[in-house]
Amino acid sequence: MYIATRYTKKNRSAKLQHRAIGVAVCLERRTAVGHSVIYYGEHDGARTFRAVELGPADLDLGVVSPADPENERTEALVDAVAIITNGLSITTEMLRKMPKMRLLQVMSAGFDKLDVPAIREMGIEVCNNSPAIARSVAEHTISMMMMVYKRLPQGVDGVKDGTWQRPAKSGEFGKLYEISGRTVGIIGLGNIGSRVAQMLSGFQTTILYTDIRDFPPEREQELGVTRVSMDELLQRSDIVTVHVPLSSSTTGLMGSEEFTAMKRDAIFINTCRGPVHNEIALAEALKDGKILGAGLDVTEIEPTPLDSPLLSMDNVIVTPHLAGSSQERVDRALMFSFDNARRALNGEPLQNPVQVLD
Repeated sequence: MYIATRYTKKNRSAKLQHRAIGVAVCLERRTAVGHSVIYYGEHDGARTFRAVELGPADLDLGVVSPADPENERTEALVDAVAIITNGLSITTEMLRKMPKMRLLQVMSAGFDKLDVPAIREMGIEVCNNSPAIARSVAEHTISMMMMVYKRLPQGVDGVKDGTWQRPAKSGEFGKLYEISGRTVGIIGLGNIGSRVAQMLSGFQTTILYTDIRDFPPEREQELGVTRVSMDELLQRSDIVTVHVPLSSSTTGLMGSEEFTAMKRDAIFINTCRGPVHNEIALAEALKDGKILGAGLDVTEIEPTPLDSPLLSMDNVIVTPHLAGSSQERVDRALMFSFDNARRALNGEPLQNPVQVLD
């Protein structure tokens, strides 16, 4: 059983041939310990292959899989200074056996499955990839706004079943709207929320935001945003979109009280984490007409249960947690991760350490 995989530029073309014919592992793989940078992912995973393709020659990069036997995995990780994880769980018990570790680099924006305070007590920094993922999530967020306002899925269904415009333009919600000129409320102006604000600038929208952090006036002016209280944001916004990390303080952030405070013709967008909104409260608000519609890339339980009332509502669009998915995003995230790993090896300040809200 091989644990860590040593890939070199010489064998990358051979690896690509194996990938093309569906072979699960790359050509040259030898048992390797002592790697200072580890990509922690499945040996036959597409992102693992991509990590190998893009891995800089100056990084001593190995690959370790959670499927490897525990004793071999422990041996392969013992000299690691930085681990890049593809969303697979790294436990504090594993990290305690890695005395040289300085960086746990997450490929995603979310880090809610990690015990960050405990990890930091071991002298290990946790960094996420929100700068790399921001563009993809922001594009998806605005796409959700358009899909809800223009009822695009219903329009596509009409073309396919021969009813043409009828599904989009008929029924209780058969009115189409524009984003332009609307007031958009952004809850959380981090990397992703800021990118949403930047992309909305072309729509001549009024952008409000609320955040637990303070931003300098120059940054607000650059983004064209105005800071308001949560209450004012909910009361004034035509579109409310949330971009916060999941924590105990953000779980249920949008509940019955918040949905009731929104305008009756407002829509709600969530592309961060499902538990940030209370799903029962959201379904009730939609059913009772307290808000106009919702666009969700995330739900409390994923995959979304087929008996979820949200799936039968004509004013709700649900996508399967795709907001952060794009090939460009994967490449940006890998390059960001490699750069941060290099910083860890050189003892330099790390980029984008996660902010724990609790």
